[in-house]
Amino acid sequence: MRYIKRAVHIDFHTLPDIPDIGSDFDAKAFAQTLKEAKVEYINAFAKCNLGFAYYPTDIGVKHQHLHFDMFGQTLEECHKLGIGVTAYFNLGLDHEMARKHRDWCILNKEGQVVYGDRTEHFFRNMCLNSGYGDYMLAMIKEVLDRYPVDGIFLDCINMHPYPCYGDECNFDMVMRGMDPLNDEHVHAFSRAQTLEYCRKVKKLVGDEKFLFLNGLTFGEAEGLSTHWEIECLPGLWGYDFFPAQAAYARNRGVQVFYMTGRFQASWGDFGGLKTKASLQNDCWDAISNAVTTSVGDHMHPRYGLEPAVYRMVGEVYAELEKLEPWTDHAKAVAEIAILAPTSGIIDKNHNGAVRILGELKYTYDILDERMDLSPYKVVILPDELTVSEVLQAKLEQHLAEGKGIIGSGYAGLNPEKSKFALEAWNMEYEGPDPWNKSYFKMLEEYAGIPDMPLAVYNQGIQMQLKDGAIAVADYVQPYFNRHWDGFHGYFYAPSDKSAGRPALARSGNIFQFCFNIFSAYNEFGMAAHKNVVKYCLEQLLPDPLIKYENMPSTARVTVTAKDRMRMIHIKTTHPEPRGKYNIVEDWQTLTDAAVWLKQDEAKAVYLAPTKEPLAFERKNGYIRIPLPKVGGYALVVVE
Repeated sequence: MRYIKRAVHIDFHTLPDIPDIGSDFDAKAFAQTLKEAKVEYINAFAKCNLGFAYYPTDIGVKHQHLHFDMFGQTLEECHKLGIGVTAYFNLGLDHEMARKHRDWCILNKEGQVVYGDRTEHFFRNMCLNSGYGDYMLAMIKEVLDRYPVDGIFLDCINMHPYPCYGDECNFDMVMRGMDPLNDEHVHAFSRAQTLEYCRKVKKLVGDEKFLFLNGLTFGEAEGLSTHWEIECLPGLWGYDFFPAQAAYARNRGVQVFYMTGRFQASWGDFGGLKTKASLQNDCWDAISNAVTTSVGDHMHPRYGLEPAVYRMVGEVYAELEKLEPWTDHAKAVAEIAILAPTSGIIDKNHNGAVRILGELKYTYDILDERMDLSPYKVVILPDELTVSEVLQAKLEQHLAEGKGIIGSGYAGLNPEKSKFALEAWNMEYEGPDPWNKSYFKMLEEYAGIPDMPLAVYNQGIQMQLKDGAIAVADYVQPYFNRHWDGFHGYFYAPSDKSAGRPALARSGNIFQFCFNIFSAYNEFGMAAHKNVVKYCLEQLLPDPLIKYENMPSTARVTVTAKDRMRMIHIKTTHPEPRGKYNIVEDWQTLTDAAVWLKQDEAKAVYLAPTKEPLAFERKNGYIRIPLPKVGGYALVVVE
């Protein structure tokens, strides 16, 4: 199957009152604009979220003012220039069919078909367990039969936020022995029937074409989606979303790419164009994480693509093209495994862990218990990750090989949350933490951790030492919990005294925090939390893959590998809050910086793509590389 890179996702949601749709559209010029912008693949519009088709359909509703086959011409001209085309259908939204078939809509718990912000998208949603499901299968089949598309993209699969309480769904639930008055049953049924529907789509599309089901989780899409597109407009999603998603997705055995966007605000942001530095940042994030790129756009209904957008896309994609001898099919190199549940749901604790490791320049992947832990020297169990029998056996082997584990909060407990899963923990679980304003204090001095009681912020469990474990940080309880007693709001709850139990304990190569340090860092960003994790990592990983000199916490360093080369990616762009969004407009310039790569020998070290040689020295099992001035991004190749 084709390797997708330098892609563009083109939205085209066009209201019926726009009379001149396509009047100035030229499919040949459209394709040529993409070609000149170095674009190799697009998701193109077959049916939008308004419900209109952009081809002469016998099943659906063509936009009333469109008088030619816009999709067909787009496909034909793109294929002439070697540009792949996936047909986009909005599955969860179809406002035209919702108007004409209210019985095809999701009925919410309050009995409403229309709800929420009527000027947004999701104020009425479609039920796949109605005639709409058959209607959409027929439209997909129609496009597959008529056009040599390279794949199908189905958008807005809305089963999680919008389960259906309609008559058809309630009846089918009862037939399956489920209770329509039980919200958990309703959500479970919605999930089951949606996945059942997606399997029908997969059978229709077959194994030779691309299929992406946008809205399913990683676990739900397994065996259905042929690749993974990480949809993320960083100004809206936030800049911590993508790296955690990529760290997990790249280990699932399918191609992954980063679908960012050209928009300043959100999808459909006509007139919004992010800076070139912002688009570069996102594309550098992608290749630094061993995935490829896609840029989201929204086409103007009258004339098509905005030339200014594609000049910028072309400039950035031309830069990426020059790096492809080193980035195409490269794999991430990592020493630390952060564990996720087998559902593949990446949560705020994973985002916090990734943020900490990124700021500290450690290399990491996110895995679940089905994946191979053997390449990793440290495993992090973040906040909520309990230990199944499968994972227990892998962790026991991991410890037997002299490797390390860091756990926090409930992570490390058995699934019943009654005790720590491994005897090697040598700690007693004593239940949930009853305090809501508690503190910790390190028992030895360490740079970056003040010698005072420090806020926990996100409480987890209480634990006590057993023989073989030692306290690293003390748990300090407050005078009282934050509460209201009818007279006072007990907001001011300072630290009082040691609780006689650890906040951080060590047993051999295991460190366990009693509190949820990773979600706390994600929410509060206190440097002392990061530095406590750094303390643990320095004990467990004294010789990490990467060391560095004179780099700020905002810089990122990652390592990828291809053939007999290792690539060190150094990125110095970082977002700045402006109003309600985080914005990238420029970057820091590194001077007098250096990286150390744990490697005994090197035949050559140079900058890509110029192949400018870089001086280096061998020192204590590392290659030390003084860096030239780095502005934005540098790719250092070690052969």
